[in-house]
Amino acid sequence: MADHAIHSTLHENNEKLVIQYDTAQPDVSAILDTLNQDVLPHLIIELGLQDIDVAWITEWLNDTASVFRLLRRHKFTRSFALEEIRTILIWRLHILRPALRATQLKLLHCLPPPITDPLGRPMVFMKASSLPGLETSAKDALLQEVERLRLHLRHIKDLHDNNERFPLQFIVLVDLEGVLIQNFTLDFFSWLLTDVIQRYPGMLAAVFLLNYSWMHSGVWSVAKRVLPSSAISRVFFPSRAQLLDYCSPATLPAEYGGSLPPLDQIEDALRSEYQRMHAPSYPLNYPVSSPRSTDAQVLQGPSIKRPPSSVFLPPTSSLNPFFGYPVVTSSSNPHTVRHVRRRKRDLLRTLAVLWWQRWGSRAIGLVCVCVLLVVIAPPTRLKRIAISRFRLPGWLIKR
Repeated sequence: MADHAIHSTLHENNEKLVIQYDTAQPDVSAILDTLNQDVLPHLIIELGLQDIDVAWITEWLNDTASVFRLLRRHKFTRSFALEEIRTILIWRLHILRPALRATQLKLLHCLPPPITDPLGRPMVFMKASSLPGLETSAKDALLQEVERLRLHLRHIKDLHDNNERFPLQFIVLVDLEGVLIQNFTLDFFSWLLTDVIQRYPGMLAAVFLLNYSWMHSGVWSVAKRVLPSSAISRVFFPSRAQLLDYCSPATLPAEYGGSLPPLDQIEDALRSEYQRMHAPSYPLNYPVSSPRSTDAQVLQGPSIKRPPSSVFLPPTSSLNPFFGYPVVTSSSNPHTVRHVRRRKRDLLRTLAVLWWQRWGSRAIGLVCVCVLLVVIAPPTRLKRIAISRFRLPGWLIKR
């Protein structure tokens, strides 16, 4: 019964995801048009990006599955998805790319195609004991591995025809053997949720926890009381028999009861030739026309012609036609003005500035008068002034 429940739950979730992907294609196309025509040019001017930076951004923008997953996370609301994508692009430039430059530890092992789960999704193994701790290098290594997973999903998509189904997610099998609960703190899970899962939403289809102890299952029984049902439905504690029933022995390494060789003797899809050619982990001064790259369209990206100089108008400038929002104009063509972004906090800041310009002097004068009254006037006189001037009931100011 439990074996059938695992398969039926994952099959139902996968079918729902495929339907959502097919239905959301018009929205994904509209978002990509806005990103390429509006958001990307603004980022180029605002951040002063070079061609190699644009190539890094363009590679991610060409991954339509990632854009769909973000749109799905925001319940298919385009405006929310666009705002999130913009912040993710900046995060990828300033945080993720530096983390990918150095050679990192190997934390994940993805079985190569055509080995998949029954629903055609890649299978990723992780030995939790290999996580060395919460040092910065360990976090960078985990970020690098998740980025490799995204590239692997895109590679599989590129191998399929337009009308063929391709996996949008992967499953992770975590080996908990030898792992103690105290090895993982709340800070680690907080970082995992805020810095990793938030930037790679919807990639994880299921988690199979293997070689667990009663302590692990006990912690999970407590944690699932506060987790949403969508997260609970993706976590499983299968026995060896249940694992072999869902994943056939032909798709499992020998140490997990399968007929494949041991895991360390199986090719890792995350270290394939495709990963070496397409992972844009080069430093900022890496030549774009490097012979290491055989895909010029992916690594080089479009040739961007930037204006020789750009002028940023303050949000509250009298020359700013989009008062309250930062805008960019070119010194060679000052009549062309475009707003960089429109956010709610810009509107609130503008309203606060306008209020202060209109009432600021009077507010300062009122505060000064109140201070003088408190310092000079005796308490009985203050009560009479408060009652007569402000018409306050006497019981409000009685001590």
